[in-house]
Amino acid sequence: MRHVAWVMLAVALLLSACAGAPPQQAAGAGGDVAASSTSQAVAARAGPPVADPEDNAAMRPEAATDSGGGGAGAPVGAPVSSAPAPAAHARHAPAPAVEIPTSPFVFAVTAAEKDTTHPFYGLGSKHGFLVNGVQGKPLVLVRGKTYTFKVDTGVQHDFYFSLSSAGWGSTAYTDGVEGQFIYKGVATFTPGAETPDLVYYACRNHKNMGGAIYVVNPGQENTPLAELEARVKAAAAVSGGAAAPARAQATVSKQQVEQKIQFADMFINQSDSAKRIKDSGNAAALALYESARSQFSAARQAYGRAAYGESIGLVDDALRIMSDAARAIPKEAQMEGQRQRFDELLRGTRDYEASYQRNFEHVVAKKGKGNVQPIDLEQIHQAMEQAQTLANDDQYPQAIGILTEAQNTLTTALTHLLDDESITYELAFETPKEEYEHELSRYHSYEELVPLAIEQKQPPKETVDMMNQFVNRAKEIRKLSEPEAAKGNYQEAILMLQGATDHIQRALRVVGVR
Repeated sequence: MRHVAWVMLAVALLLSACAGAPPQQAAGAGGDVAASSTSQAVAARAGPPVADPEDNAAMRPEAATDSGGGGAGAPVGAPVSSAPAPAAHARHAPAPAVEIPTSPFVFAVTAAEKDTTHPFYGLGSKHGFLVNGVQGKPLVLVRGKTYTFKVDTGVQHDFYFSLSSAGWGSTAYTDGVEGQFIYKGVATFTPGAETPDLVYYACRNHKNMGGAIYVVNPGQENTPLAELEARVKAAAAVSGGAAAPARAQATVSKQQVEQKIQFADMFINQSDSAKRIKDSGNAAALALYESARSQFSAARQAYGRAAYGESIGLVDDALRIMSDAARAIPKEAQMEGQRQRFDELLRGTRDYEASYQRNFEHVVAKKGKGNVQPIDLEQIHQAMEQAQTLANDDQYPQAIGILTEAQNTLTTALTHLLDDESITYELAFETPKEEYEHELSRYHSYEELVPLAIEQKQPPKETVDMMNQFVNRAKEIRKLSEPEAAKGNYQEAILMLQGATDHIQRALRVVGVR
């Protein structure tokens, strides 16, 4: 039955395209299955389709994807439909004209399709962030200074700060940050003494859209980017807070050294971080703290000898080690936020696992166990246990990272499982009613992912509102299918359900679940 319906649908669409039908019917962009020539009554009763904010070409296998995966996907410029693209797609190409801020403390952030100058071109999303009109622009921020990010990236791309170059909602950085997780508005960032030397601006909903932010101490803002990158790589190779490898000593003035020594004295001897470390009883943090104090003392001695190049190098090492010590003892508010995020991720991962198991059993019952490739749930369980062990030791950032990867594995497997149901027509249905019930079950499987996605992705209100438009439209179409099925008009009801499911899928895509 399905074969015949789809052949009829394909012929109808082809004839419509040849006759100059509107793009939504000719290319399937922005419309739904229920609006095809085989179900005009549905379109008349349910109203016009909701515009899809994401490029529909991303859902075609031959097109470059915005899947958020770590790989390159299809090449940018892969063939797409010759029909005109929906108006919403014009938001990404070309990049809008940007008024470049004149202040060095203000940045304009927009989004567009990546070109070859973007640092993550070919990785993750095909879209990327531009800062002051530059693709993935690397930034240099000075500790103690406040920077303003004027964000206008489009509803699908929530801007935030992350410790991960991939972004995608993981390892958010919150200290000194106000107003992040936005697609339109203002965010501010005031790096502090504890801020890592490297953070990233990123998209919460897609991978590898942003760029690097190098955080430096006062007096280092003119350091070449290549040198900053080398320092970060060298520091990453150092464990246990040991001194960084020897570096060439730049010519510095007495005033520069005095400024940095004053900053280091405040951070190491007078800050809340120093008090928190001393009161913590954490042996590793205390050892790092003493090492930082020792380096700072040596820096003072070098300054007294007028060895300014040596002194500033020792101060840099002292500040780096002190930052490592401070990060080992998170602030209580930061710890509570990390604890809550861990609990949410753990609940969500368990819910996604339960959903995956239910749908896997359903597909196996239809297609046979040998025709469905399962994921290794034992690895998921081990990941959750490892994350729980880390959380019990208050190592929340590591635990959150592990759970995020486990959850991504589950959601990817689940959506692939459901997608396979939608594009594989080897299932043998004995009656049209059985086929209708299968489509209804598939609709509900996607529908149950919506609240989970909202809980885990925590999108802004505007994004939730857009998702609800798609979900409400899906429910309307699903309800219209019920009387058709009751009359025995299963072919029409099946097409309606497929249209409803398509709208649920669009709601999930809005929040970055593929």
